[in-house]
Amino acid sequence: MPLTPLRCRGTLAASLLAAFALMLGTSARAAVYRLPADGSLIGRDRIVHSKASDTLLGIARRYSVGYWEIQAANPHVDLWLPGQGTRVVIPGRFIIPPVAHEGIVVNLAAHRLFYFPRRGRHDAPVVITYPVSPGEKGWDTPVGVTRIVRKVPHPVWIPTASILRAHAKAGDPIPRVWPAGPDNPMGEWALETSMSGGEIYIHGTNNPMAIGMAVTHGCVRLYPEDIAALFPVVPVGTPVTIVNDPILATLEHGRLYLSIHPPLHSQDVPAKPNYALISRIIDQAVGSASVAVDWGRVRRMAERANGIPERIGVEAGPPSGRAPRRHSGV
Repeated sequence: MPLTPLRCRGTLAASLLAAFALMLGTSARAAVYRLPADGSLIGRDRIVHSKASDTLLGIARRYSVGYWEIQAANPHVDLWLPGQGTRVVIPGRFIIPPVAHEGIVVNLAAHRLFYFPRRGRHDAPVVITYPVSPGEKGWDTPVGVTRIVRKVPHPVWIPTASILRAHAKAGDPIPRVWPAGPDNPMGEWALETSMSGGEIYIHGTNNPMAIGMAVTHGCVRLYPEDIAALFPVVPVGTPVTIVNDPILATLEHGRLYLSIHPPLHSQDVPAKPNYALISRIIDQAVGSASVAVDWGRVRRMAERANGIPERIGVEAGPPSGRAPRRHSGV
């Protein structure tokens, strides 16, 4: 198979059978969920216990969780030596951003990608989700709507002139052409989008420990095994929607849920709570329903901003008259 050179903004320093196995939930790493008919909360958290040889980042990769997610869920667990038998929370609940549930959706603030496969007439709608690394400050991943225009196996990375200058200025010069292979910062598989003149890709990495950090030059980076599963099932022409929504709310089955992430490029430090904005997002999610909100819990969530969805309210009365799948975010 010929090598394909790419002029990608890049990063700093599987077969179809495997992909379908992942989609069917037979893989231990599978993050495949049926879309709820009411609301946009998916998944479940789980508890595991570390072995003496484990690192927190190793556990994160095992369950397709990113760097920031595993740290935020386990703030008192040592990153490198969690120790034998330590209780580790695997965050697995997510609120899908309030955009069309089609193609690929990336929420930069949550460091998460959601893929909505095409389905047959009688298939239940599902979503597959993976942790990602977006662009670092100054190399921001663009927000907007695009599409997949090309699928590139075993890419060759050709850094742009601005990337070459940045690395040279930092005393870390890099090659003008980076050949395909295990050391390529783009990994083994790349999905080209129509953004930025062919410089924004969804691709793998040669540095999986950094997945979940905002460290790329604008591309969206996945674990090697995650992009290997995603690559063969995403057709050319798939729409891609990229948003930056740190605050999300959804009302489903009479229960109101909220998640709050730190702002992108904040070094994972919670922002000063903007309660007017949070209130507006909650109001949009609630709509015309009558919901009792625990504002004390909302304040605690805003101060902590760990991204984990929590129930903050309950609808007063039966939810049957409410429109399905109402959710909100920014």
